[in-house]
Amino acid sequence: MKHSFSRRKKIFLSVTAGVVLVVFLAGAAGAAYISGKMDLLSRPSAGQGGSSQSGTDPGDAVLSFDGMDLSGIDVMENGGSIAPPEGGVNINSGVINVLLIGSDERENSADGSARADSIMMLSVDSRKNTWKLVSFERGVGVSIPNRGDDWLTHTYAYGGANLLMKTLQKYFKVDVSRYVKIDFSLFETAITDIGGVVVDMSQAEADYMNGIAGEQKWTAGTARLDGPTALVYARMRKLDSDWERVERQREVVQAAADQVATLSLPKLDLIANKLLPRIETNLTNGELWQLLFKMPVLLGKQAQQMTVPEREETWSISSGLQSSLIGCDFAAEADRLDRFLRGESSGEGADHVSAAAPSA
Repeated sequence: MKHSFSRRKKIFLSVTAGVVLVVFLAGAAGAAYISGKMDLLSRPSAGQGGSSQSGTDPGDAVLSFDGMDLSGIDVMENGGSIAPPEGGVNINSGVINVLLIGSDERENSADGSARADSIMMLSVDSRKNTWKLVSFERGVGVSIPNRGDDWLTHTYAYGGANLLMKTLQKYFKVDVSRYVKIDFSLFETAITDIGGVVVDMSQAEADYMNGIAGEQKWTAGTARLDGPTALVYARMRKLDSDWERVERQREVVQAAADQVATLSLPKLDLIANKLLPRIETNLTNGELWQLLFKMPVLLGKQAQQMTVPEREETWSISSGLQSSLIGCDFAAEADRLDRFLRGESSGEGADHVSAAAPSA
């Protein structure tokens, strides 16, 4: 009897070990597969956005990324007269901010760099498992090194992602040193490939879209847009202003996230192979792993949203540009943004007061 029990025990241990080995190998294969996808991403060269470290370690449950050192950038160096407020960057434990830069590669500056036509920040709170979207009004006046006072959007044209992030750090005291950049041609392809996005159009928006299309295709209410029409919807401003436009941009991002959550793994694999090489980021693979582990609990949730600065608290600044710069109380806006990211305010109701904005 003792010998029989020992043999059964050995069989049990062998089977258990086999199952553990299969699970381990499957996990390792899955990790290698995902890491391979991450390696498809375009990484900035040294000095243009940060490290491209590899790795499959998801790290701690709480997101904790080492900020890239942007201390060598002085936004006031041979710049303008619009100075940032005093004080350091606001650091919030467990919150990771990633700048989403939408660029139009067809609209080049004098030195050949495209401008950041869309400046949006994704903020993930890993403790509360929530995500937020913050739009920065592109017409805000800031100092650009060796250029003078200019629009916030032009910092990307003259200094790339690093200067844009440093400017946001200095003027709005926000902890952002990671970014993802896509151009608008990729945006069109991505929206089409995921099956389009569903948005809620007003009658004025539908009429505007119909005018561009030259036919009656849309009416007020929900509408599914493909890539080209989603780009038109996200970029139109002559209907109203930049302030409404950034709201539409966030609506499209939310709709895209909702749509991605419905796709099968084989479909996502095909899309990843096609699109990832055209996406630029300075997020390391380890950081991407941490964000990936949060995706199941974030997708399907509605993002809280806000525009910076608060519309009703802005004014026009005369400048030599075609349109006036937007002025604001940077210290107050930095505090407002920090409270929003920490969850002390919802951000709702901040986008509904009319004000002038650049039209270019």
